[in-house]
Amino acid sequence: MDGSGLESSYQGKNQGDMLNVVQVERGKAVEINSARDELLTEFGKATLEDRYLMPDETPQDLFARVASYFADDDAHAQRIYDYMSRLWFMPSTPVLSNGGTERGLPISCFLNESNDSLQGIVDLWNENVWLASRGGGIGSYWGNLRSIGEVVGKNGKNGKTSGVIPFIRVMDSLTLAISQGSLRRGSAACYLPVWHPEIEEFIEMRRPTGGDPNRKALNLHHGIVIPDSFMRAVEADEEWALKSPKDGAVQTTVSARDLWIRILTARVETGEPYLLFIDRVNADIPQHQKLAGMRVKMSNLCSEITLPTGEDRFGNDRTAVCCLSSLNLETYDEWKNVPGMIEDIMRFLDNVLQDFIDRAPDSMAKAKYSAMRERSVGLGVMGFQSFLQKRNVPIESVTALSWNKKIFKDIREQVDLSSKILAKEKGACPDAADFGIEERFSNKLAIAPTASISIICGGASPGIEPSAGNSFVQKTLSGSFNVRNPHLKKLLSEKNMDTDEIWSSITTNKGSVQHLDFLSDHEKDVFKSAFEVDQRWLIDLAAQRTPYICQSQSLNVFIPADVHKKDLHQIHFQAWKKGIKSMYYLRSMSIQRSDVVSNMGQSTNNISQENSNDYEECLSCQ
Repeated sequence: MDGSGLESSYQGKNQGDMLNVVQVERGKAVEINSARDELLTEFGKATLEDRYLMPDETPQDLFARVASYFADDDAHAQRIYDYMSRLWFMPSTPVLSNGGTERGLPISCFLNESNDSLQGIVDLWNENVWLASRGGGIGSYWGNLRSIGEVVGKNGKNGKTSGVIPFIRVMDSLTLAISQGSLRRGSAACYLPVWHPEIEEFIEMRRPTGGDPNRKALNLHHGIVIPDSFMRAVEADEEWALKSPKDGAVQTTVSARDLWIRILTARVETGEPYLLFIDRVNADIPQHQKLAGMRVKMSNLCSEITLPTGEDRFGNDRTAVCCLSSLNLETYDEWKNVPGMIEDIMRFLDNVLQDFIDRAPDSMAKAKYSAMRERSVGLGVMGFQSFLQKRNVPIESVTALSWNKKIFKDIREQVDLSSKILAKEKGACPDAADFGIEERFSNKLAIAPTASISIICGGASPGIEPSAGNSFVQKTLSGSFNVRNPHLKKLLSEKNMDTDEIWSSITTNKGSVQHLDFLSDHEKDVFKSAFEVDQRWLIDLAAQRTPYICQSQSLNVFIPADVHKKDLHQIHFQAWKKGIKSMYYLRSMSIQRSDVVSNMGQSTNNISQENSNDYEECLSCQ
């Protein structure tokens, strides 16, 4: 037994070169249990090998490297290693890839904004080039810039602006040109408020056809910042004013409903734009940030981070950072009663954040400053549906709602307590300390997509969403893997139906089990795929957990081919109505019928269900 009360059956330290260096430099030894490789799937091992492992490094070496590098002391390092190697929690990709190495930083997710000047625009481009060069996932707010045709200088003596879109297009080219070795390319999302005069063109900027090709940005992601007033205008079928960001002058008015329909149509066709319901976001920011006059304007590449950017009360510009890890709810029963585990993980994240502050280059000065002042982190989860399936509980059920509330309420209480303990021990973050508030972290929770680290954790369902299917073939650099839901496999085995023939039929039916007549209706409900789940349940679950999440959650919705326009509207409208802060991708199956969105504009959707996992995910968050 180690100091945490956990078994730690030592079978010899793996003496990989990198592990030796890390342990010697940090002075923290970790006892490795190589038998825990058995908890990993072949797909998980291949993912680690393809993306994360150093030369001659094993999975257990990796876990030990990261644990020893970001721990307070030997005992803390051992506990963190045990949590990771048991697949109870997993840090985000940058922490796994770069922790204890010289190849990069442990944080690569950033949020920034441009002010309304040529210097501000160039400064943003410059910062984004350096962030993208390190594989950064960037969210940038462009809503401060005047729209096309507005005058520049006094009395327009410097001419008129070309609008925000050409500057976004340059960012598109810069991001595409920069990459980081073989690990990942830089990736970026642009955010614009729904009241900006160029919002209609912005909605269409990823559509390859129609409009001026010189005003397209096909490689960027985009999100729309939506206030409550717009949604009320949609509800009342009112006109909506598009205003100059400079002086608030109304440039034109449009039908709020028509604009809403264009947004939803674009989401059906391309999966985007992301939606950020900004008034709910700012209502929930920490009290000390409200007292400091801060506000959130946008989100990140995965729509779960909601942190202030731009100039603060000291006249300093902030570029927010995302410092992330995720608890594995699939193993919840193993760790729920382990004393101090969540505090240990918050200590770990605090050390990750400090490592970034200490080592980030001067080109990231705004990000270092923001991280130092607010010390926000984002502990999230994965495996929510897997957790339910272990208990034979459908995600569409009151029981799921009950577990949802219990889990997130408990996690929130523990991270809040951890923040206060660490504030007393290490000091409150400066933003909180300025107002006499004892909080080490301004923000503590954010639910990232976790598609990649879910694979490492035995194939747990990603984030808080249902899995796309119970059986599918996944291609990697190491080959193809037939991925099967382990909880369904257990059920099929109990029924003597765990055969290749049955699994082949599931794969043929796009991961569905609804055709298996030997399963009860309840069992079919438990193993519904994401596209088979009534999306209103996902909205209800997300709304229920929102009060416990200080930032936001990467919330995808999965729309079948025959969705009715009213259902599409209601899913999104109820998300706002019930207080959800953000919506990530709309994942859609192929549309074969022309009347699916018949009154939402002419649309064709080339995204097949088979390819529904091909939406780009930012590895900075998972």
